[in-house]
Amino acid sequence: MKPDISRLSVEELKRLQLEAESLIASKKDQEIEDAYKQVLAIAEGVGLSLEDLLSFAGKKRKKTTTTRKAVAPRYRNKSNTAETWTGRGKQPRWLVAELAKGRKLEDFLI
Repeated sequence: MKPDISRLSVEELKRLQLEAESLIASKKDQEIEDAYKQVLAIAEGVGLSLEDLLSFAGKKRKKTTTTRKAVAPRYRNKSNTAETWTGRGKQPRWLVAELAKGRKLEDFLI
């Protein structure tokens, strides 16, 4: 059951606010201390010091990147032959406009 604070005076509410802020700060400090102890326990569990664990976390890992092969275009704009599309990804504006006019995708095949 929540306490009814609507009947408190402004001064009493301010005092309650200060007490709440103090309690929040205290609990936050306790949570940080508990988290630190957990990290220490984990480091000890794997046989590392805290410094070793932190330096391991800071090392950059190799990222595996895949290079995509270039794909030949499959569609070409008839009015501007420099505009092409591979058929992958979002359709280009010129193609969307032409399709909106009633043309078919097959009309632009190379």
